[in-house]
Amino acid sequence: MSVVELREVTKDFGHIRALKGVTLSFKRGEKASLLGPNGAGKSTLLKIIATQMVPSSGEITVLDLDALKEREEVKRRIGVVGHRSFLYDELTVLENLRFYGSFIGSTPDDYDRVINVTNLERWRDVKTSHLSFGLRKRGDISRALLGNPELLLLDEFFSGLDRETSAALSKYMNDLTEQTVLVSSHSPELVQGFCDRAVHLRAGLVEKDVAI
Repeated sequence: MSVVELREVTKDFGHIRALKGVTLSFKRGEKASLLGPNGAGKSTLLKIIATQMVPSSGEITVLDLDALKEREEVKRRIGVVGHRSFLYDELTVLENLRFYGSFIGSTPDDYDRVINVTNLERWRDVKTSHLSFGLRKRGDISRALLGNPELLLLDEFFSGLDRETSAALSKYMNDLTEQTVLVSSHSPELVQGFCDRAVHLRAGLVEKDVAI
């Protein structure tokens, strides 16, 4: 079963075409890396799948939902980590998790689980505004993992993370069997530790799509 289907997806920013008719599909349980230089279209593609950005043309199906017409339901069922943090500065790590978890019925055990995965126990009661970039990134990863979403979209996943945390999260992703994971990174050696497919983008086109 395909969890994500993209058909001839384009995205224009003014006179610049960032995506040029991308057609891809990703199956349940598949873990794929999006690789390519800056400006290749990796972040744009992930934002479109996450319904954070509307394509200029094309069709997108996510979890059997029309991502253009059923955006809120798609958002409820996926986990997203991007360049911008979604955590509220005035709330602690735990309070942020409780806020986001309230939309999907998360339990205290779920909060404990994601805090343990990202090794944030020491900072669970610290306001997000007081966290370093790396710790805040771990808080955003915790938020994205709430409820074990069926699809994880991880843009520049390892940016700002120390080597120990990166290795632990790579192992966590490797142990997932049912969830589909799409990840972009400038550290291909880290994502190749758990990905089974590499999609290479260049100038808005799929240059290469290979099993790894």
